[in-house]
Amino acid sequence: MAQRNPGGRTLPHPLPRGEGTGRDALAVRRERVRVRGKGRRLRSMSGGAAMHDFEGCVAVVTGGGGGAGRALAHACAADGMRVVVADIDGDAGEAVAAAIREGGGEAIAVQTDVADRASLDALAERTGAEFGAERTGLVLFENAGVMRNTPLVEATSEDWEWILAINLWGAIHSVQAFLPLLREQEGPAQIVLTSSMSGLVGRQNLNGIYTAAKHAVVGYSNVLRHELAPEGIGVSCWCPSAMETQIRNAVRARQARYGGHDAAYAAPRIDAPPPEAFIPRLLQGARENRRFIFTHPYAREALQEHYDGMFADYDAGDRTAEELG
Repeated sequence: MAQRNPGGRTLPHPLPRGEGTGRDALAVRRERVRVRGKGRRLRSMSGGAAMHDFEGCVAVVTGGGGGAGRALAHACAADGMRVVVADIDGDAGEAVAAAIREGGGEAIAVQTDVADRASLDALAERTGAEFGAERTGLVLFENAGVMRNTPLVEATSEDWEWILAINLWGAIHSVQAFLPLLREQEGPAQIVLTSSMSGLVGRQNLNGIYTAAKHAVVGYSNVLRHELAPEGIGVSCWCPSAMETQIRNAVRARQARYGGHDAAYAAPRIDAPPPEAFIPRLLQGARENRRFIFTHPYAREALQEHYDGMFADYDAGDRTAEELG
């Protein structure tokens, strides 16, 4: 149960008996966290040679029943990780877990709705019950996502609620649910939040709500990284670009509370590589606790163009300041 200090802030864990409340108790907690975090092989915020070794760790993959999540779950198993496949489609998740087990790996599937905090809490509880006792390390891959091609000026409230619920609140719920388990680990503790190149570069691409949500994930990831670094918990933000997945057709299975499914909807096909082409780069970035993980080779050009334009506007602002005195 959470406990509040005298200033009103909710502490994520109750303070042990005898520690009391107030600044002294918080200092004790910070020292305990500092000592616990020192044992993890966490790369520093500014870089360095150290890397995580994920072998033997538990990998939780949301959206693991298909697309990039399925490829990621298989790659984690191949690297010697024990895998929890979480997906709103329970049958799809179980199919991935079964394939991993047939290949000699360890995996379970848990039907999970990332828009529902209670569902994420249940996922964390199941993960802890199955694999938590050894505390060998935990990597949370928050990967579930949806989109719908529609101009912002035509988007409905249900469109906004659905896409934000999965792409933004799914990330927040996942971290909130798994933070207690991450804090208990004696091995690596790493969070990988999935944003997108759309989370850094906004363009007219009919995915405006998705772009807004993914920008929010970038901001959330940046601040979370700084907050959790003293505890030895790493946070990385994956910013992929186009892959051959079914995310653009997710509206076919949209829940009734967000406007229901549109079985006739079909997004334009794109010519893009399969996610398997990029997952090894993602895992390496996670091992190195990179702030941003870029896996697509043409991302640099888009970023350069975007930030060149931004700094041009900044320079224009400086000129205006000089002209106005």
